[in-house]
Amino acid sequence: MIDKITLSGFAGSGKSTIGKNLQEALNFEFISVGNFSRKLANEEYKMTINAFQQKCTKNPKLDAEIDKKFQIECNSKDNLVIDYRLGFKFIQNAFHVLLKVSDQEAVSRIKAANRTDETISAKAIDTRNENMRTRFLSSYNVDFTNEKNYHLLIDTDSLTPKEITNLIIEEFKKITI
Repeated sequence: MIDKITLSGFAGSGKSTIGKNLQEALNFEFISVGNFSRKLANEEYKMTINAFQQKCTKNPKLDAEIDKKFQIECNSKDNLVIDYRLGFKFIQNAFHVLLKVSDQEAVSRIKAANRTDETISAKAIDTRNENMRTRFLSSYNVDFTNEKNYHLLIDTDSLTPKEITNLIIEEFKKITI
């Protein structure tokens, strides 16, 4: 039975916003690997998320540790919305969604979110996305940007969070009925 929704996508695509909206609309728990990683980067390593991701690139054991812990937690629960780029690979019984966004729109959204721990420019975002893609290819031989890994693809540039949320719920219900 499909009882989870995973949200994957590029930086600034709206994974956290949409995850919170889905949490409220479906009365599911929302879990974010990004929030977990940010907290770990700040509390244990005293680093920004960008610097921590560079550290993970040089030390793949950190990625593996985060992924293993997150996978166990997510697969042991029901009724979850999961913000996790590798959800399609590690999360069972889930509807997998890829949120796409242009670099320009991502910059606007990240600035509006006041994420002071991130470098905010189109180049920095593109580099961050490509670094993640390369890390996951190297560590797991999977490409989170490969659209074939997902049940639903959404270009979020011209849609409101409410429209995206409603679209996901509509498609999710089709496969859970």
